Amino acid sequence: MKKPFMEHLQELNNRILFSFTLVGIVAIFVYNQYSFFGDILLEPLINAGYDDSNIFALTIYEGFQVKLQNTFWISIIITFPLILLILGYFVKPALEIRTLSFSLYFIFFTLLFYSGIFSSLSIAHVGIEFLLSFNENEIILRSQNYFQFITRISLLFGVSFQLPLIMLFLLNKGIIKVKSLTNKRAEMFIVILIFSAVITPTGDPISLFIFTLPMYLLIEIMIFIHKKSNREF
Repeated sequence: MKKPFMEHLQELNNRILFSFTLVGIVAIFVYNQYSFFGDILLEPLINAGYDDSNIFALTIYEGFQVKLQNTFWISIIITFPLILLILGYFVKPALEIRTLSFSLYFIFFTLLFYSGIFSSLSIAHVGIEFLLSFNENEIILRSQNYFQFITRISLLFGVSFQLPLIMLFLLNKGIIKVKSLTNKRAEMFIVILIFSAVITPTGDPISLFIFTLPMYLLIEIMIFIHKKSNREF
């Protein structure tokens, strides 16, 4: 039985409110454990041969402002899969996906999302070294700019790693035919390479292939899963 429009709207509002509440609760935890998360964000800079002594604040309140911004973005990264799950159940009937299929997509999404976050933090030092190599003088970074770079690149990588899952969904729905991918693997690799060049912060060859090769491998895995199942999850 279909619900009236206002009931759907109320349900959506409740899910959005619950999502905001979830982010708020996680933000309190992140704020209280900020030193732990701050060290994770500083690790790419340390691996690039620098440390927090190379970071400065331009204004008296910048340290507090950066802490709040980092707390917000870290909380979003932590809760992002759960938020999509909460909102996903609202649109699930329209997608005509079975509960088991929906659960498997969510598991794949979560694994790929955090794999993207891990990859971004693992290779960020390469991009930092590449960008800072153009400076001839002593390096001093503004804290706000550095942390914005790290958190947003991490989130961007997490979202970008959903490309294989999107491909699997399109294959299962018959929107894309598996033969069109398997017969044009070279073209597919080039497209992924171009996509990686746009996504990676520096475009240097090392970062480019570190991003491209896992992405291509994940898409091949999704094609294999689709062939084996030969049906919607």
